[in-house]
Amino acid sequence: MKRLLLLLFLPLLTYTAYAQEKLEEHWYSLQLEGKTVGFLHQTTWQSEEGLIRSDIEQTMEIRRFGFPFFMTQTDVWIEAEEGALVSVSSELDMNGQRQWVEARIIEGELRVQIRGGEQAEEIFLPLENEPRGLHAIDREIAAMITNPAAKEQFDYRLFSPETMKIEEFRMRILGPGELADSQGRTHRGVLVEERSTSLPGVVTTEVYDEQAKFLYSKTPVGLALEILRLEGDPRRGQDGVSAEAGSMEDLAAVFDVASLTVPVRGLGDLSLESTRALTVLFRGPGVGILHGAACSAEEDLTPQPGARTEAGDIPLRIVSATTDDRGEVGELVLELRSSRGPAGRGDSIPATAHRLGAEAIPPELQRYLEGGFHLDLEDPRLEELLDRCHADGGTVSPSCLERLADRYIRNKSLAFGFAGLDEILESREGDCTEHALLLTALLRKAGVPSRLAYGLIMTEVGFIGHAWVELHSDARWHWLDPSFPAGRPYGLKVRLGVMDPAEPVWASLSLDLLKVIGNVEAEIMDAEIR
Repeated sequence: MKRLLLLLFLPLLTYTAYAQEKLEEHWYSLQLEGKTVGFLHQTTWQSEEGLIRSDIEQTMEIRRFGFPFFMTQTDVWIEAEEGALVSVSSELDMNGQRQWVEARIIEGELRVQIRGGEQAEEIFLPLENEPRGLHAIDREIAAMITNPAAKEQFDYRLFSPETMKIEEFRMRILGPGELADSQGRTHRGVLVEERSTSLPGVVTTEVYDEQAKFLYSKTPVGLALEILRLEGDPRRGQDGVSAEAGSMEDLAAVFDVASLTVPVRGLGDLSLESTRALTVLFRGPGVGILHGAACSAEEDLTPQPGARTEAGDIPLRIVSATTDDRGEVGELVLELRSSRGPAGRGDSIPATAHRLGAEAIPPELQRYLEGGFHLDLEDPRLEELLDRCHADGGTVSPSCLERLADRYIRNKSLAFGFAGLDEILESREGDCTEHALLLTALLRKAGVPSRLAYGLIMTEVGFIGHAWVELHSDARWHWLDPSFPAGRPYGLKVRLGVMDPAEPVWASLSLDLLKVIGNVEAEIMDAEIR
């Protein structure tokens, strides 16, 4: 069932209208931290020719700091009768923003086409072992559960429209047992453990009855992600749907992502705007993930030998990491400092590609100058905006562009999922991801390698999820935040990862945040005040 959990984060293929037989129909309740946030409906059909079609429709509602956010995703899976995948199509709608993914096996490769707004991209994935269809996987799982003596483990490969990769899954029988859900109900049957490459290190536990009917699953990724099987359509109030399951008309307890914070002891009356630096201690089962991310960030952000830098120019530094008897990091101390930007905030830096030609950029940085799926760098409005921040001698002022991106997005709105550049320039609306994407586009248009960074930002309620910008100058990466220019009032951050907005994949941002938030807690050890 983890393949269904992937739908939480983030034109259909032609199917000939010949006679078909309905094989199965199931409803599921989707829950976060014990709150019903949506429902999933899966129907499986078989045609006279033997093709199997699985339709999956998910509807979900959450809040983002009180702002309503709706997501629907409709997938169509088509497979041969023996279980080989033929094609997958997926349409995702996030508050009116739509993205389409179509994948089809052609001549030994999986051709994936992605479309969002006016942008389109095509990628090809090699097929070492062909991915399976959903119905075939369900049959294999049923056979394993009803006859565990014959097969106690099942490995399979599945294409994910969210990550746009062929993910590997492993299911293992744990035996008879029970699992309590967040509402206090106990589900008894056969316990199954599932792992996948889509959520490394995360284990989903599922419960099936003796006839291999799925009952319930729980995935601990910092918070409880639960799927509960229902006995009918919750939208119609059919018999057998419990009141606790909720309904589409009554999601009074809808989940607000504002509750997804890393709590911080010692914040008290500390004024973040006047805080230059904090030393923070992190504890919890997610510290290992945080340590790996901090090591990568520190390597990217630390000046190379001979590069110019100023005191206090490094926004993240590992102070210490304490390991336990198993060699795993149990405590991590980080120094977080408000970033000063590249080589002195407000100074101009070379627009390298314009001044020296793109061939002068090192090969590993070339990709960070290119346009792509979310970035149409040929949009003439970018050049008009750049004219406001170009300095003499082919240089550009990063701090000017940071302030410009902040001012240009007039409506600070949480209505978007991930808007493309054209939508941003047209609506002038968005949150941190839209601010960051616009600044990245301006920097790349100016010839400065740049990308998005994402992770945690310190606020008065603790660390919350955030996205900002990294630009490359003086042989290292620097942070700029167009949501909070000059770092005011929120300049203290922990990077979890980076992404290229020229690519259509966004799932890593949500998944990385979920694996840390709820799995760590923080405590302030020292503060440096301006």
